[in-house]
Amino acid sequence: MAEKSDALAEDIAKLKEQLVIVHGGGAQATALEKLSGREPQYIYSKEGFKTRRTDKHVMDSFVMASGGGLNTRLVQILRKHGVNAAGICSGSGIVLAKRKTLISHENGKEKLIRDDYSGKIQKIDPTLLKLLLSAGYVPVIPHIGMGEEFESLNVDGDRAAAAIAGKLGAEKVVLFTDVDGYFRNFPNDLVQTAKQSDIPEFQKGASAGMKRKLVAVDEALSAGVKEVIICSGLKENPVSAALNGGGTHFTK
Repeated sequence: MAEKSDALAEDIAKLKEQLVIVHGGGAQATALEKLSGREPQYIYSKEGFKTRRTDKHVMDSFVMASGGGLNTRLVQILRKHGVNAAGICSGSGIVLAKRKTLISHENGKEKLIRDDYSGKIQKIDPTLLKLLLSAGYVPVIPHIGMGEEFESLNVDGDRAAAAIAGKLGAEKVVLFTDVDGYFRNFPNDLVQTAKQSDIPEFQKGASAGMKRKLVAVDEALSAGVKEVIICSGLKENPVSAALNGGGTHFTK
């Protein structure tokens, strides 16, 4: 994690634009789970979307790993490279969500799951973010929302970034992944530019992870963001590479 975060921090330090960073923490939460002898489980929707099974134990792992340790570490690395980063805790109330009742579809059978701590984003409160941005800070936010009962909920990081960007009136959103963008026939035929109207067709052949990113792209553009980029976060200077034409660029 350190090498990739250092490269990202170095790149961000060169940029002049105002930024908000929304990060995940799945790998770190998985590591904590495995220490207790648990393997990650996933729920697949009828449409083929993949969701991390988030019971209370897993949610606690997310809060510890993402909302605490990873957030702190990212802020430290960013500050080491001269970025005026400010970590925001998972209980800040910026991302307000509603707890989901999930339906799992496996082997042609449906199963209702009531004890999950996955959340659907209901509202973004941008007040704190605007204060930090106006003071010259780069907010760093975990993918954890606050529920109606003030509980922590696991929300999708890309969709949180899309919702936050729309509320702040951001011009661009960069969504990092482990591939170079959207491919028509992976690993061939990288799509360099696309329109929002292409998304339904792209969804048909996309992997479970890419399907979710395409949902975030659609939501960001619908919220007023002018351009959304899906690109690799593993490249050297990943943000600059994306802004200079790398990845797949979506516009209205």
